[in-house]
Amino acid sequence: MGYQKHRKKVYLEILRILAILLVIFNHTDGYYQYYSNTTNLFTWLFSVLGSVVCRINVPLFLMITGALLLDRKEPIKEIYQKRIFRIASVLFIFSVFYYVIAVARGRNTGASVMDFLRRFLQGSVQESFWYLYLYLGVLIVLPFLRKLAESLENREFLYLLLLQLFAGIGIQILEKVTGIQINDNLYLINIYSFYVLSGYFLGNRIQIETIGKRQCLAIAGGLMLEIAVATGIIVWDYHQTGIYDQACIGLLSPILTLGIFFCIRWLCSRYRLPRWLESLVLFIGSCVLGIYLLEQFTRIQLLPLYLYLTEKSIGIVACSCYVIGSFLLALAYTILLKRIPGIKRLL
Repeated sequence: MGYQKHRKKVYLEILRILAILLVIFNHTDGYYQYYSNTTNLFTWLFSVLGSVVCRINVPLFLMITGALLLDRKEPIKEIYQKRIFRIASVLFIFSVFYYVIAVARGRNTGASVMDFLRRFLQGSVQESFWYLYLYLGVLIVLPFLRKLAESLENREFLYLLLLQLFAGIGIQILEKVTGIQINDNLYLINIYSFYVLSGYFLGNRIQIETIGKRQCLAIAGGLMLEIAVATGIIVWDYHQTGIYDQACIGLLSPILTLGIFFCIRWLCSRYRLPRWLESLVLFIGSCVLGIYLLEQFTRIQLLPLYLYLTEKSIGIVACSCYVIGSFLLALAYTILLKRIPGIKRLL
């Protein structure tokens, strides 16, 4: 049992690391800007494919949350003491950190305690922290999501998946093709709740050992086709409207998110990483919250290097170095912060 839990931990940490790398890419020019403002085919492909894939970043985090938390038995008091208080504390401390940085950089001339509190409550101190506000909302309704997950049968989960694919993808494609806006009140399940519940289903209900190699290869092939189709939709919409619509980028994200989650879980159930690599994955995975909190700070620091590389090389090289450099620097800062007793408990 302990070994199986260890395996489960590894695949979730791989997904967590992948998600944070995609978050960082999402905050660079590689996302949307490159492919909408270039005539270079390689830069265009790098940007458009990266933009399609990187939209699974937050959905992956939510699925990990569902896989880990919906299967646990915790009273509401413990959820508040153990989880909500921690995330709220992290959100407040790092919002103060970024507010001070903005003031020091001359980005906020009307700084005051009341201004900070207003921005903090609005969620505008650091825009990339919107996910923490969302995550707090998920934690607050976690007891209800657990009850829902426990009571749903597998066939009902499958119905939920199919319903989301139709409502979240089919309807949007129909709107694009016909130009008719369809009333979104027809579907009431929130997309974020869908990903949390899907993470629980794919992480805990699916008997991964019963899935054969051919079936997994078929799913992986379908993912490649899905990326190609998503790219085709972007190109088709551009020729129809004359502009690149960012809404097209994430049109097929639910399929891609669920497919990648499933494939990585299947691979980790069949093939074990070398012990040293497993340990490294687990260690880096434990630092992902810190990397998420600090990646904006590291991107500011590495911006001169990125601008230099854009002049001396092509966009693919400059953006890749920027993403990897920001990730590694944020990881180094997180490791240092984890040495501080009070901060270690939060990160």
